[in-house]
Amino acid sequence: MNSLRLCAFFSDAPDRYYYRTAKVGQTVRFPCPTKLFEDVNWVRLETLASRARDIYLGNRGPRDGLDPRFAVLDKNHSHSLVIRNVTVNDSAYYKCIEDSGFGNRHFYGLTVEGDGPI
Repeated sequence: MNSLRLCAFFSDAPDRYYYRTAKVGQTVRFPCPTKLFEDVNWVRLETLASRARDIYLGNRGPRDGLDPRFAVLDKNHSHSLVIRNVTVNDSAYYKCIEDSGFGNRHFYGLTVEGDGPI
């Protein structure tokens, strides 16, 4: 992914961008470290042009009906998104927004490779 294209897409360009490739069945962890004592929100985008879907909304917790393979672990001011037993369908973009958008924004691109449902 071209970071210049990514930054042009987001008016609130991420402070940090990471790209990860995983194999079907692995567990992936995306950290969202913060120096603030504020909540973080995690969202998922199927493509860069798609609308963001809430995954985790800070003190309100996970979105209702969220796949149980997804969890947010809060430890030492890092709100890590963990996806267990990834599938090809988990290939997407994941964004952590700190302090309702006023803090850091971490952006992760995930590609899952291997056999599995598409």
